[in-house]
Formats: sequence, structure tokens, C-alpha cells
Amino acid sequence: MIHKSFITPKSDITTVTENTTIAQVNELFNSPEEAHTRTMPILDESGKLFRGNVYKQHVYEHIAKQGDMNLPVTAIMRNSTKFIYTTSQFYEVFFAIRDLPFIAVLDENHYFTGIFTHDALMDLLSQSWSVRTGGVAVSIASHNTQGDLKLISGIIARYSNIESVLSLQAVSETVTLMFTLPISVDSPQLQKLVKHLEKKRFQVTSIEDLQRFNA
Repeated sequence: MIHKSFITPKSDITTVTENTTIAQVNELFNSPEEAHTRTMPILDESGKLFRGNVYKQHVYEHIAKQGDMNLPVTAIMRNSTKFIYTTSQFYEVFFAIRDLPFIAVLDENHYFTGIFTHDALMDLLSQSWSVRTGGVAVSIASHNTQGDLKLISGIIARYSNIESVLSLQAVSETVTLMFTLPISVDSPQLQKLVKHLEKKRFQVTSIEDLQRFNA
């Protein structure tokens, strides 16, 4: 479920209706207020239902082809089936937005309530990985055997709290576990836990100082 703080509300977004002409949309895209806007949501005449998106690129392509500028914007509409709900879960949101600059968000009545942007996704991931509160991220190559996560977590917990854990798996069978810890990169606890892990033949592949992202 998406927390409302991650959703840009409809009141803060420039939208157009399904009867807005392409000429009017072109004027809007070229206005000083929307100079950096790449796409806008299209709503029905009531302003409640999401119809799709209009992209500046497709407006320009329509002009280049000498298309009729008095056509409704729906003639060049895209993403009419691309939306999520305020109740959508994380993976549903993640895979829905991956190819879009933003995705429309609908409430339980199927009414357009706002948008969820890529920036909001990055912020959400940053919070889930505890980047803002963590001190260091330690990546450890797992043996890819049952119980590795429990064993590694047990070793780390002797020296530090664990704020988050992320599992990374490439094409190979190697699984890397990345732990975000609230200790500094030069702390004695970090040195001790690295030695302990290596003693158990777990390879520490990287240690990243997270404080540089919070400066």
C-alpha cells in the first residue's frame, strides 16, 4: 500500500480533459509554467476518471506530420491502461512504473487521485534500505546454502543492529546479501564483524560509507 506522502495529489498536477484539443495541449506544453513538463494526465470531463497520458514528444510528432491540431488530445493518447491504486502493493507498483516517468494513482472508487513518480519510487527505496539513517552498507557473498542468512545475521548482530537487508542475485548462482548498519565505516565494531565473517569463510565484497549520501 502506498503511503499518501509518496503520491503527488491531483491538486498539484496540471491535467487536461479528453476534449482538450491538441492545439491547446501544445500551447500548454510551451507555456513558461510547463516548459519542463514531458507528459500530462488526461481526465474525463468530470475531472474524476483517468483516460491516459499525453506526451510532449507525440504532440511534436503530430505537428511534424501536419496532423489536424483541432483533434481531441485522445487522438494521441497513451498509457490508458497504465495505473495503480492507493491499495497497490510494492511489487505491483514497481513493475507498473518501470517504463514510465510517472503512473496514475486511482482510489477505491476508481477516481484519479494523483500520480506516483520515479522520484517518489527512489525515495521509497531509499527509505526501505535505510540509506538516510544507516552508517554503512556491507555486502557479503553468500554460500547460497540454506541457513546462510540466519548465520550471517547472527554474526553481524553481535556487533551491530541491522537496519535493513537486501538480497542481490545476478545471472550466476552467487547471492550477495547487503546489510545496512547504523555504525560508521571506521568503527571497531565493523572491523570485528568483518573478521568474524571471514573466519566463517564469508567474503565481504564491499563496504560502502552511506554518510556521503547524507551530507
